[in-house]
Amino acid sequence: MNTAMHWTTIGAMMLCGLAMGFAFDVYRVACHRFSVRRWTLPGLDVVYWALATLLVFRTLLNNNEGEVRLYVFLGIGIGITGYFGLFSSPLIKAISFLFRVVQNTLRFLWRAVLVIFVRPVQFVVRMIARVLDIAFIIVAALLLWLGRLALKPLAPPGRWIWRLLLPVRQALRPVGDAWRSFRTKAKQILDILRRKP
Repeated sequence: MNTAMHWTTIGAMMLCGLAMGFAFDVYRVACHRFSVRRWTLPGLDVVYWALATLLVFRTLLNNNEGEVRLYVFLGIGIGITGYFGLFSSPLIKAISFLFRVVQNTLRFLWRAVLVIFVRPVQFVVRMIARVLDIAFIIVAALLLWLGRLALKPLAPPGRWIWRLLLPVRQALRPVGDAWRSFRTKAKQILDILRRKP
């Protein structure tokens, strides 16, 4: 491997170190911004390191056919150290600002969707429900009125039949009284049986 390829690989590894530092800051700010649960952090750390390793080996394959030498780690170390020494503090502020802008933009868009689409649909649905309620009340009242109107001619014959059934009703009255008396006594007996231990 020639010297130019060595320097190209070192430069690529330094860029990988810078990218890893930047990704770590984005990951750190996102976890703080969105209040990520502590128990999920080990899993997210594994995902971060897996992606960082994939980036490094992909870069190595493109630059020196995947050979891992000491200067590879040296380049990554220089990149990470340089990033955290020079860029981390201002970039954290910039990343936090971007997250705030994105969050506020998404919140605004969600409110706009609610106002433009969801609220009108809810209003229309409520109005339809109210109209249906009023229509149901009107139809029910109309049907009751028509029913009473239809049954009105049957009232005189009904009263006449009720008077004709007077002897039958008087004959059956003792049976009804006996049934009511039996039911009362049976209830009393059941109450007494329930009270016994």
